[in-house]
Amino acid sequence: MGGSTKPAPSLGVMFLAIFLCSWFLLGFLSTAVVGVYNFVPSVEWVAETNLLRTIVGSLSAALFVWGFWKGGKQLEMGKLKRVVSTAGSPFIGYFVGANILFVWPLLLPLIAGHEVALPFTVDRATDRGGGICRTPVDLEDMPFLIGRVCNVPQSIRSSLRPGIGVVVRGWGTRLGVYAPSVSLTWTDL
Repeated sequence: MGGSTKPAPSLGVMFLAIFLCSWFLLGFLSTAVVGVYNFVPSVEWVAETNLLRTIVGSLSAALFVWGFWKGGKQLEMGKLKRVVSTAGSPFIGYFVGANILFVWPLLLPLIAGHEVALPFTVDRATDRGGGICRTPVDLEDMPFLIGRVCNVPQSIRSSLRPGIGVVVRGWGTRLGVYAPSVSLTWTDL
């Protein structure tokens, strides 16, 4: 019989594929939980992990580029297809890697949470939002797509402007708060 058979993927390639998929799912799930359940990490956590998020995100970006390139080669994709599929991988890798560090503040309130009120500063409250995050209030010094409180009543949003200090109340810890029914009040920050 003259059929050609592809060699089975090596153990290293299978391990890499499982690792990349797990890494992606963990980062994606932490981002999804932040968006769906209106979780806002504390300014303290964001500041303390900024350098580490940058390092992990950069390493993850490099790992994704390498994994996509090697995976395309293993799947015997043409060079152009591999370049195209690899082009977006550093952005996805950085976003996923940096957001993995939000897993700890996301899970901690489930174990040791209580009612908390965390201070923030308003960055913008004029966007209409969309999807699951309608009428958002964006908070200063927060990562992309993470630092916003969703579904804030228009009566509160209309009186907010950049630089105003607010308190977000909900279930959480000093590392972050789940705020499904958010109340914002002025503070002297």
